[in-house]
Amino acid sequence: MNMEDIKTQQEELYQQWEEHAKYEYFVRDGILNYEVWNTTKPKIMFLLKETADDFVNIADNDIDIRNGNGSHFWWNICYWKYVVSNKYINKDIVFIPTRELPEAQKDYVLNDIAYVNVKKQCDNKTKTSDSEILEYANRDKQLLVSQIELINPDIVFCNSVTLKVYLIMYGDQLTKLNDICYKHNNRLILNFRHPSYFQIAGGRQTHFSDLYNAIDDSVIKQFSW
Repeated sequence: MNMEDIKTQQEELYQQWEEHAKYEYFVRDGILNYEVWNTTKPKIMFLLKETADDFVNIADNDIDIRNGNGSHFWWNICYWKYVVSNKYINKDIVFIPTRELPEAQKDYVLNDIAYVNVKKQCDNKTKTSDSEILEYANRDKQLLVSQIELINPDIVFCNSVTLKVYLIMYGDQLTKLNDICYKHNNRLILNFRHPSYFQIAGGRQTHFSDLYNAIDDSVIKQFSW
C-alpha cells in the first residue's frame, strides 16, 4: 500500500472514530510525515496515554523538538529512537550529547516516527487515571487496532500503562523476551518508560543504558529484519 492510500485510509478512520465516539475535541495522531515514513527503517511508533493541553493536530506535522510543555519529552524520544534505530542495523553506539543527535543536525526537526494516543478525547485534564485510559482502550479497541495496523510499525514503545493497552489489543499474540522486550509477530514491543519521565538517577544516560542493554543479540535474532 502506498503512502497516499495509507493517508486516505487514516483520514477515513478519523472520520469513523469521530462519528463512533463523538468526542468534542478529537486527537488526530499517527504518522508525523508520510513521505519520510515511507522510506524510514525501522518504523518506530510511540503508544502513549493521552495528549497534553490542546495538542490535537499531531499527524502529518513535523515536530520542533525544542518546543513542548516539558524539557524531556521530545529529547527522550529522540534518544530512544537513536538507540533502537542503531540496534536495528546491529551498530554499536555510545551515549552522545543532545547536540549530536540526528534531529539536532537537521534543524531540530522530528518527522520520522508515528505517535499514537490511546485516549483520543482531548479534555485538557492534567492527568487521566490509568483505569480510565484502559476504559478508553477497551471502548476503542478495534479502532486502535485498525490505526496501528495501518501505521504498521516495526517497533512500538510502550510504558507500563500502554503495554496493558497493547495486551488488551493483542495479548495472546505476544511473547515475552525479557522485562523490556516482547515479540509480536515480526514487531518488537518495548515496555519502557514514558518519554516525560526524568526522575531517575543518571537521567538520560540511564535510559540509554537500560534500553541499549535490553535489546541484546538474543532479542535481535528473534526478528527477520
